[in-house]
Amino acid sequence: MDVLTTTSILSLFQTDKAQRFSFVRDVINRILVGDADPIKVHLQVKAMEEIIKEITSDPQYRDALLDESTKHGKTFERYNGKFSIKEVGVKYDYLMCGDPDMHELLLKKAELDSKIKARETFLKTVPQSGLDVVTEHGELVKIYPPIKTSTTTVTVSLS
Repeated sequence: MDVLTTTSILSLFQTDKAQRFSFVRDVINRILVGDADPIKVHLQVKAMEEIIKEITSDPQYRDALLDESTKHGKTFERYNGKFSIKEVGVKYDYLMCGDPDMHELLLKKAELDSKIKARETFLKTVPQSGLDVVTEHGELVKIYPPIKTSTTTVTVSLS
């Protein structure tokens, strides 16, 4: 008797690109012909996203993956995948450089960011009909609120 384990279930998704594409098309087609409930599918997809996020962000998982991967070199192929070990998300902290020019620029940037944020907040309050304002050069201009764009979607909270 075969017992389903979490890792045996994961192995069902060990596919190549064509198989993944076929899987996606099949799910969408089943929704379109009425064989699958789009709300239920969305809930299942969101649950998969959460599972993937929790696994891939777990430090123990990441350490185990890196430890095992280093045994195979910087790049290697295995299980229909090409693996590479590399630095990602590299960031630099310039605060401790001791560079007075950089320190001054960072202060100016913080001040400018604050002014921009305040101006954005103000512009959101401008009526749709516009508002007449006088510039620092004495010119009268009409300003309008920002154009609000959005996309309508369905969200779900997993319990």
